[in-house]
Amino acid sequence: MNFFTIASGSSGNAYYLGLGGQHFLIDAGVSGKKIEHALHKMNIRSLDGIFITHEHRDHIAGAGVVARRFKTAIYATPLTWRYFSRHKSLGALEEGQAKIIEPDMPMIIGGAEVTAFDIPHDASQPVGYSFRTNENEKIVFATDLGHATESVKERLKNARVLLLESNHDPEMLERGRYHRMLKTRVSSKFGHLSNAQAGMLLAEVVMPGKTHVFLAHLSEENNTPMLAFDTVRRVLDGNNITVGGLEVAERHIAGEMHSY
Repeated sequence: MNFFTIASGSSGNAYYLGLGGQHFLIDAGVSGKKIEHALHKMNIRSLDGIFITHEHRDHIAGAGVVARRFKTAIYATPLTWRYFSRHKSLGALEEGQAKIIEPDMPMIIGGAEVTAFDIPHDASQPVGYSFRTNENEKIVFATDLGHATESVKERLKNARVLLLESNHDPEMLERGRYHRMLKTRVSSKFGHLSNAQAGMLLAEVVMPGKTHVFLAHLSEENNTPMLAFDTVRRVLDGNNITVGGLEVAERHIAGEMHSY
């Protein structure tokens, strides 16, 4: 299992996952050119699928372009596909490129068990993704969730790698220039996790000393990488929880390749 971040934040999200010799993206919310450049730097010249979490632009901006360029499939939930069809969000796709993935119905793709799971966010049918390999290694992607339901917590448990949203600092959000309506949306149960909420969730679900955590989807306006890292670390330390690794996913720069 190979993984690296391409972009992460309120300005765009895209992540690479390699499974069994096949190559996948989770979200494609930056330009096709930027995604292709990041892949080529890692000597990746093909794609076997793009998994979309939901229809917001910072998760799909380059999806159509990349799917056409690599002639690959796009996986999304039924209601997300309905949104795409109504709004022509992805442009023209060839027959067979549109793939439906139902929440809580595992599929075998790339030699791994892939499960989409519902998350609470203000989108048509938003999901996170869990990938479990034949070696029983598990990587989970969970961003854009206003709170963690019990079912979400179950999906996050036993992950070898966990990419989790750590979107904002409540004080920065409150003092910031966002309109009151947007501030309310971000902090709502269908908005985004704060740094402290991310830390408390991690304290419940990580495998102590094993789970490698990537803090993702940081707000450019209402957070900083250092603040996210320090807040989450403080919460974990306060609960006597260690992790196998803790990193902040870069906003504009692709990260290093990790192999598990």
